[in-house]
Amino acid sequence: MQIPDRTGVIVGYRVWRVIPGKWKALSQSLSAQRWFQSWSLTEATVANCPPRLQGDPSKPLLRRSHPREAAPSFGCTCGLYARYEPIQEAHPLPYVVGSILAWGRVIHHMDRSFFRAEKALPVAFVRPYRRGGVFPHLAEDKFFRIADLLGAEVVESPEELRTYSEVEVSKW
Repeated sequence: MQIPDRTGVIVGYRVWRVIPGKWKALSQSLSAQRWFQSWSLTEATVANCPPRLQGDPSKPLLRRSHPREAAPSFGCTCGLYARYEPIQEAHPLPYVVGSILAWGRVIHHMDRSFFRAEKALPVAFVRPYRRGGVFPHLAEDKFFRIADLLGAEVVESPEELRTYSEVEVSKW
């Protein structure tokens, strides 16, 4: 049996995408960078293990990999991803860099550069710059409404993000 090697609340750093304009409701506008999974703006986001494609034609096309096991699981890629160190690269809207507090089942990866968590809550964002992207003014408006709904701080740099996040995790 494998068990996660850490307990308690930890800080992580990640990138999200803000879906601008009226295409998505505000409650579904903070999205994972590469997937269309929305993050909750009212409570912790909880990871789930989605159905996977089955390559064997004699089995059903879609199936759950671990029907009774909570996400994230060993042997799959599900979970809420975050890095251990703040992201230094500046991102233009609609992408935003921020920090999370993560807890529950946490799987740390061999190289220790990132982890996957069961539950997470965004606590702060680095103010994105408005250049390029599609509809940056709409994304910027939605970004500030998202931060306000979450009660998340908006800081000016990755260093401020780390400092703020470390204070927040110490309250837990």
